[in-house]
Amino acid sequence: MTTQRSLYERIFQVVLFEGLAIGIFSPVLSWVVDKPLGETTVLTIAISVTAMVWGFAFNSFFGILISHASNKVQKWKRVIHALGFETGLVLIAVPLSAWWLQMTFVEALLMDLGLLLVFLPYTFCFYWAYDMLRQRLVKAPLRRSPLVPHKTLVAERRSQYAPARPVKTTGP
Repeated sequence: MTTQRSLYERIFQVVLFEGLAIGIFSPVLSWVVDKPLGETTVLTIAISVTAMVWGFAFNSFFGILISHASNKVQKWKRVIHALGFETGLVLIAVPLSAWWLQMTFVEALLMDLGLLLVFLPYTFCFYWAYDMLRQRLVKAPLRRSPLVPHKTLVAERRSQYAPARPVKTTGP
């Protein structure tokens, strides 16, 4: 059973994905490039925000482009999408990384390619786990939550606090 994801869920999913990535990869990057954790954290946050903005822009453009493509191109949609997105992100992230961490473009490119190789399994595992947890939560029977009252409870509460008889008000 699959249900459509709302805009809020999509935003939650992206923020969770990026937040976990920053938490995991900032310390690893700090260790690999031998730079202070603060510097690598700021860089990973900058790349994360860039990836979100680039993803929104690229997906909007790609959606328009692919809608005019033939059925043969539709079969390769995900491959073209992934390569296009990652190429654009590399073109943005490598100069940013080289400048921020004061390294050469070659070093930044190698670092970015290394991150990409690590990010691919992370992305797969994250979305697989998210989909599995979401499927369990969507299939789970609804339970009454003390935070969200049930409709009948709200009606009972209203009648409990309703005055027993109409209140007379005196006019001016």
